[in-house]
Amino acid sequence: MSSDPFSFLPKSSQTAADIRAFDWANSPLGQPEQWSQSLRSLLGTMFSSPHAMFVAVGPELTFFFNDAYRPMLGNRQSRAIGQPFERLWEDVWSEIRPDVAAALAGEPVFRSQLPLTMTRHGYEELTWWTYSYSPFLETNGEIVGMWCITTDVTEGVRSAQELAQLNATLEREISERTRERDQLWNISPDLYVIVDRDGYYRSVNPSWHSELGYETHELVGHRFDALVHPDDVAGNRAAFAELMAGHTINDRQFRMRSKQGEYCWYAWTCVPEDNVIYAAGRNVQQRLEMEEQLRQSQKLEAIGRLTGGIAHDFNNILAGIGGALELVRARLAQGRTEGIERFMDAATSSVGRAAALTHRLLAYSRQQPLSLTPVHAGDILRGLDVLLQRTLGETIVVRSDIDDTLWLTLSDISQLENAILNLAINARDAMPGGGTLTVMARNSRAVLADGVEEDVVEVSVSDTGSGMSASTIARAFDPFFTTKPVGEGTGLGLSMVDGFARQTGGRVDIRSVLGEGTTVSLFLPRHAGHVPAPAETPREGPRTGGGQHVMIVEDDETVRELNEDVLRELGYTVTSHADAYGALEAVERGVPIDLLVTDVGLPGLNGRQLAERARLARPRLPVLFVTGYTWDAFEPSHVLEAHTHMLTKPFDMATFAARVAAMLDAATTP
Repeated sequence: MSSDPFSFLPKSSQTAADIRAFDWANSPLGQPEQWSQSLRSLLGTMFSSPHAMFVAVGPELTFFFNDAYRPMLGNRQSRAIGQPFERLWEDVWSEIRPDVAAALAGEPVFRSQLPLTMTRHGYEELTWWTYSYSPFLETNGEIVGMWCITTDVTEGVRSAQELAQLNATLEREISERTRERDQLWNISPDLYVIVDRDGYYRSVNPSWHSELGYETHELVGHRFDALVHPDDVAGNRAAFAELMAGHTINDRQFRMRSKQGEYCWYAWTCVPEDNVIYAAGRNVQQRLEMEEQLRQSQKLEAIGRLTGGIAHDFNNILAGIGGALELVRARLAQGRTEGIERFMDAATSSVGRAAALTHRLLAYSRQQPLSLTPVHAGDILRGLDVLLQRTLGETIVVRSDIDDTLWLTLSDISQLENAILNLAINARDAMPGGGTLTVMARNSRAVLADGVEEDVVEVSVSDTGSGMSASTIARAFDPFFTTKPVGEGTGLGLSMVDGFARQTGGRVDIRSVLGEGTTVSLFLPRHAGHVPAPAETPREGPRTGGGQHVMIVEDDETVRELNEDVLRELGYTVTSHADAYGALEAVERGVPIDLLVTDVGLPGLNGRQLAERARLARPRLPVLFVTGYTWDAFEPSHVLEAHTHMLTKPFDMATFAARVAAMLDAATTP
């Protein structure tokens, strides 16, 4: 027989160590050597079990437990071994005493999720237990205690209760939302409809009757597009295809036919879900009519401003041209030629002012094609320094704050210069008594048209002038809006800047405080490419041609004949046509042409279409567009392709001749 009275206990167990360390001499069970073999065996079985177990034995039901049971004791652990069962669990004794009595009477007891309020961690808490009490019998059949297998199911019960409470809350919310949905379905003036994946009505709300006159039974089972205006059916089917692909539709407008046969515009919001489409249609007929009325009103207002500003400027320009030409005519009639060049220079200057004004109009409407190239905005701003000083006058101090590490941006150099000059002139006018104008350029981040923040080059012009009110800022980019008296401004400066910025993919921002000044910032998208090598400096003065064949297509007889004369004097072979059809017939016949010079706004087939069809026969045919307007032939963001150039009317003949020569040179360069 082993000399160790605890040989039945495991070696590596905290609870077993507590049993060995306990003073059993004063226990009702006595020293371990006196314990019966039945008790030793039961305790050994308890320690070998992975389940939480305890044994209560003897006249005081002395308490033993295994390691799996320790966490259930909480702060009772230190005093649990050897304690009388009733004293150890006195806080729940009244609840468990009947079960203990039953086990000691020989009746096994099983409880599932029994709630017991006890103190285990220093505070009172409600716990739940699942356990079984079984009587412990000695070899002679005497019941001397009990043993228990137990599980603390508190967390599981709490989770189940929380889940049940959550389910009840959800059920209550669903019920409330269903009532709300039904209420909205019934009282909303909008058209609500559920359509199946084949496009048939499944359910409609009462507004279909009040709005369009249909009863529910007249719609359910019929196709949705049966009521759509014939001109809108294609768009409706395209929207339906988007929905079937899982996309949501917002504010898609279709005309719906009433029972009386009248059509009305509705804006639809549709969501696909579970093989059906939920849709809501709002009557926007009145809104569209009011918007059209507003547009007409704005057009009339714009025309009024146009006659006050643009007409004034053009009258001055025409006066300059007419006066100069009259003086030239008078001098020639007198046989005098001295001073004629001065009058011709004045007329030419007036033509340039007219061209600049039309360019500003085109930039506002974003119709003028840009010659986009990678540029350093800082170089352009430094190049404008002297011009700004001269333009703004001695009372304005011009300061520059230009980052030397500016990123590249893709821009039209001349239009960017014009934008800066316009901002500077506006700033000058806001400082009639003088002040400081600051031109700043730096790398930054900004949200552009696509709604995503990205790298930008920020170019700002700031002044210390009178500032702008919030209402003025709100209208600053409107066409022809100006705070100057009639005849003193066209209201196109900021409109041109805004049009240019949008055409390059950027935007403009205005910050201003009344009495303190204004800052207008251009945000231009960063360009990741490189600056191209500088082009060769063009030769000065018109060059003579070598007999190359130039075809001119121009519907204005005066302009056509003038262009012909210029090119013939320079030694080119010239043929001309008043429309695109004659020119195209000549090209398709194989007439050898080295350069096509065509107006854009031709009657019938326009210049752009002529060039495209001519290049079917001559793919690399150089084309020079000359035009006073561009919106009939080009997209607003259009950038000219290879072998194609554009001159905007009016232009001087030297520029025209130089451009023709350059394009012919490029065409012959391998």
